[in-house]
Amino acid sequence: MQMPGIVDWFGWCTWDAFYTAVSAEGVEQGLKSLSEGGTPPRFVIIDDGWQSVGMDQRQEDAPEKELIRRLTHIKENHKFQKDGKEGEQQEDPALGIQHVVRMAKEKHHLKYVYVWHAITGYWGGVKPGVSGMEHYDSKMKYPVISPGVLNHEPGMQTDNLTTEGLGLVNPKKVFQFYNELHSYLAAAGIDGVKVDVQCILETLGAGLGGRVALTTQYHKALDASVASNFPDNGCIACMSHNTDALYCSRQTAIVRASDDFFPREPVSHTIHIASVAYNSVFLGEFMQPDWDMFHSLHPAAEYHAAARAIGGCPIYVSDKPGHHNFELLRKLVLPDGSILRPRLPGRPTSDCLFNDPNRDGKRYR
Repeated sequence: MQMPGIVDWFGWCTWDAFYTAVSAEGVEQGLKSLSEGGTPPRFVIIDDGWQSVGMDQRQEDAPEKELIRRLTHIKENHKFQKDGKEGEQQEDPALGIQHVVRMAKEKHHLKYVYVWHAITGYWGGVKPGVSGMEHYDSKMKYPVISPGVLNHEPGMQTDNLTTEGLGLVNPKKVFQFYNELHSYLAAAGIDGVKVDVQCILETLGAGLGGRVALTTQYHKALDASVASNFPDNGCIACMSHNTDALYCSRQTAIVRASDDFFPREPVSHTIHIASVAYNSVFLGEFMQPDWDMFHSLHPAAEYHAAARAIGGCPIYVSDKPGHHNFELLRKLVLPDGSILRPRLPGRPTSDCLFNDPNRDGKRYR
């Protein structure tokens, strides 16, 4: 299994910096800001916010928290088009996301540019019947949540995705979907993808052969498309902790080993680090655990930075432009943007495998 080149370089992810408000201008601001401080990123992950999405017609007046957006085109939205206008598509590829990639690589000397997408296209899937996407044969499916999950997460029963459904691409057409999406991105100079929402597949298998069959079809298609379009095996698996996703991923080398980094939740940080370390005992045997992004200017920044320094993982931040702790970053990042990465994933020592640093007050090493 080929290890993507990003693991040996410092990176920046747009998510916590901009969330879905990310734009081409924001990407350049972030790259410029980090470079001027002497810690130049050599890869960027353009997270959620670059795709063309829309809402179902009947949802237009729904409260913001109830809105479900679905993919309406494989190309970028107007924020990533040169002089783009909302609702319009650029026919010239050079005026699409390609101009953002060129800026990143030629002006800021990045080696890799990744973009985010859900395994179903977007959170709400692919909008059924939308013009230009009919050949993916997307159909509305409604998640069936298992009793065990509901016992731990009762809110899933009334979650808007559960009640409003997801536009699921026909499993027989999903390779075509991935291949057309990825080939468009690769032609624009994109080097890989961060793939999210894998766990939703386990709730959508009814009428399609069951959750294992559906997950197998989707991951087989995803692996084949990544192998065909991204020679560096450019793929990060996110939200893929269920065993179906782990065992069906034959190509993916980097897998998230924890929940998200939550900058606004102080109690989450010990849990985050402990989860990655202990999960890596298992995951580190067959994949490269990913510790997720963090903020360099944050009360827990040194804690997160120290963990990643010994984690053997990609190191990337999600700082807002102009909000950095360069003294800390320079301890992780060499002047050329490379990092000193341990050869193996960071895992607890054997004498503390059964400690619980979240509750029993005992340290782990």
